[in-house]
Amino acid sequence: MFGTQKSSKDIGNFLHCLGFLESKTSILYRKLSEKTVNSSFSSGFLKISHNAKKHSETLDEIAVKVGRSRMDDRTCAKRLDSACNSLEMVSKKIEHKELLSFKDLLEIVSVLEGSLGTESYMLIQAKTFLAMAPQICRLYGVHLEKFENLFYTIASDEETHIEILENIKDTISLKMNVKDGNLPTVKYKNPDSWRVSVPG
Repeated sequence: MFGTQKSSKDIGNFLHCLGFLESKTSILYRKLSEKTVNSSFSSGFLKISHNAKKHSETLDEIAVKVGRSRMDDRTCAKRLDSACNSLEMVSKKIEHKELLSFKDLLEIVSVLEGSLGTESYMLIQAKTFLAMAPQICRLYGVHLEKFENLFYTIASDEETHIEILENIKDTISLKMNVKDGNLPTVKYKNPDSWRVSVPG
């Protein structure tokens, strides 16, 4: 997770890279919102985009206060390769499409809300910083306790994002089942009444 020389800059650099990841995440979800016809889905994607942008700015501010050296985007992408790869995979898939079909969205959301997606990754990192704050202070001399509320907010937002994506995924699956003639239960026979729930 961090460097081996136990410098405060290791923590600052990692936080900066997480901010870089959230910046890329924000851009991707904004594009998804623009390429989605369903207004509820679009609203959910836009909410995630706005939060990710906010997280990016917050993490970079903390990184500056902690102390960091200059790291270019390529270095950050290499350090966070699994999370960045999932973003790159989705970006390439939607790059030349004006609008996304339900099938496209189902594949995309399955990647983004999975264990390799940025939402799960950021949730783990935020919770790790909260859990390891005393050890980080002892080993790196960085007092993350004063940023505790910010990390709690990020973790809470990521949990909400995962919930949004799961709701979108479930709604699309049900709509596709109805289209194929597979009605799961009587209460789903009016698909026009469905709405994806976007937590507040």
